[in-house]
Amino acid sequence: MKGQNRFIFRIGLAAVLAATALCIRPQAQVVPTAVVKNGLDIDLRSDAKIFRDEITTGAGVISVLDEPSATPGLPVVPSIQFRGGNLQVNDAALDTIQQFPGFRSFVHYTQSETSVAASGQNIVATYNTSAGLHVIANPSGPGLVFDRVQLSGFSASTDGGITFKSGFFPGVEGTPFSFGDPSIDVDRHRNFYFAQLGQNADGSHGAVTVNTSHDGGSTWGNAVVAAIDDGSDKEWLAVGPDPFNKGRDNVYVTWTSFQATGSQLAFAKSTDGGVTWTSKIIYAPPADPDPTRPQNFLSFTNPVVDRFTGTLYLPFAHFSNADTDFIQMLISNDGGATFHFATFNVPGAFDATLLPIVQPGELISCSTNNLRLTLHAGPDIGGGQFGLRRFVSATRLIAQPALAARNGQIFLAWNTSDSPFFGDPNGHSNIMFIRSDDGGATWTPQIQVDPAGDPHHVHPSLSLDEGSPQSVHISYYTQHNDGSLDLDVANSHDRGNSFPANRTLRVSSTPFALPPSNIPIPTATHPFATTNYDRNIAQCYALGEYQSAKAVNGKVYVSWGDTRNTVMQPVNPLDPISGVTHPQEDVFFQIVKAQ
Repeated sequence: MKGQNRFIFRIGLAAVLAATALCIRPQAQVVPTAVVKNGLDIDLRSDAKIFRDEITTGAGVISVLDEPSATPGLPVVPSIQFRGGNLQVNDAALDTIQQFPGFRSFVHYTQSETSVAASGQNIVATYNTSAGLHVIANPSGPGLVFDRVQLSGFSASTDGGITFKSGFFPGVEGTPFSFGDPSIDVDRHRNFYFAQLGQNADGSHGAVTVNTSHDGGSTWGNAVVAAIDDGSDKEWLAVGPDPFNKGRDNVYVTWTSFQATGSQLAFAKSTDGGVTWTSKIIYAPPADPDPTRPQNFLSFTNPVVDRFTGTLYLPFAHFSNADTDFIQMLISNDGGATFHFATFNVPGAFDATLLPIVQPGELISCSTNNLRLTLHAGPDIGGGQFGLRRFVSATRLIAQPALAARNGQIFLAWNTSDSPFFGDPNGHSNIMFIRSDDGGATWTPQIQVDPAGDPHHVHPSLSLDEGSPQSVHISYYTQHNDGSLDLDVANSHDRGNSFPANRTLRVSSTPFALPPSNIPIPTATHPFATTNYDRNIAQCYALGEYQSAKAVNGKVYVSWGDTRNTVMQPVNPLDPISGVTHPQEDVFFQIVKAQ
């Protein structure tokens, strides 16, 4: 295999009960990837970047289930209907379990963190997947190596979502190395574009890469490097008309770039269908001596192109060193040549460009020096680092804003805690919404999208149907009091002025439980160490960091991570949950007709 020795990493016997990946070469520089909250370092990296950092620096089966139901107790208006049942779109036959003497088992059974796009009868659901990882005995010495790291998967339909076929995205020059964080969009000529974290051809640097499909997502070309960036993370892609040449679609990618001075907002653009790219840093905030103000860390960009005007909108999260963080939004009317900030004018905010939020979730201990905001279930098992609580079943939460735009109108949703304190175990989580009718100069009052009754509503995805300008659709996870979850979609028929309870649908046909993602494996040197049941995936990662809804021609295509299926952990004396049957993650899909 070309360049194999540059990509494999060893799994030493000393690491049986510790981390999976060991060092194969030093990184060019060590850069900060954490923001300080109440004196604690909170790691901002995604699972995909963690995996890529570990490697490069060291240390078509469909399951048709029950029909979905409306939210319990709520009659549904006749204009909202389901088309078929929940479909599992990832091919379960690709999941594997590998076992090697002296090692805990490798359970490649995680598919989550979804992004979906559609054009005509072609629908493509993309996701992170551990089924694309493969371990072999080291051919040149002791231990084990990965000979395939394809963390980016897809399931494509050519019949309007009736059937799907699954595959993995190739890396640069066809290498079997890609690192996930999926984001997909489609142009007016039905060319699909997919952005992910990757590497350059020889594996010497991290990169943001883009794959293109010209056949509706059935097959994909090799990844093209949009930008070389060892610090790249949380990339997102958007496609839309050039503001000056409306007959041409531009492809844009934005991402977080971790640098020695903090994290910066990076930007790349292609005007030739993803063949060539230009890139630059568009925002590099400085530190501020006032901890309550935005600092030199940002992340979770979500670019959107107005398909009528070609205007590019770019919201992101900007962090303080105090409880309250912020959403900001950059706007470009000239295809990314220049940007200006939207103004939110929130009373009490010291800057008109800042939308204050408190990130949702409880701050818990997820292994050594790994503190995360999470949803969790089950009892506190105690023993967490810094006295924080610890839960075996947990999934990370982030504050990525959700955005859509149509002919100068901007629609924005986000999840926030109802507590004023960062990481509050007593806080609940809600989905909030605002709209601007003048391109981001003024906004409607904030309204809560989710119905009352459940403690947590997180990870919103927002979409508009261009053929139905009054309709706004927001999908999100709901966690119930018993710890189980569902996927819901709120629907507005008045441009987001209201989201009536009788237009909110329970899309998942059965509640699902969080899997064991934070299992203690303490050692003398690492007393707080934990592992995910799927040891390839970072601790406290389960449902991923987002889910996806896309409205096209009167239908809403929803794709989400779902844990209704189970797997039995292989019997292995080194495994703390040996022989236990538990939830595992798959990607499910539903068509909703909502007008």
